[in-house]
Amino acid sequence: LEIQPERYSVKLAGQSIACTPREVELLYLLASHPGRVFDREQILSRIWGYDFFGDDRTIDTHIKNLRNNLGPYRDYIVTLRGVGYKFEVEN
Repeated sequence: LEIQPERYSVKLAGQSIACTPREVELLYLLASHPGRVFDREQILSRIWGYDFFGDDRTIDTHIKNLRNNLGPYRDYIVTLRGVGYKFEVEN
């Protein structure tokens, strides 16, 4: 898994996968802090900005799309029900 946030690019085994800019930012945020839990408010403020006035469930949609695109890496994005999300790599 290779994430290049400056290029808004994500590759799996050298193959580019289709991600929106927000999905790349979200994946990079989670993957660059493995094990750290981010709640929806933290994600919204870091990715969408403080002036975001939409529904915080938009994050769930982006997480779902990321998981669909990540194939074997989909389980690395872990949901902590009622808390938030984290990127967890198995040892």
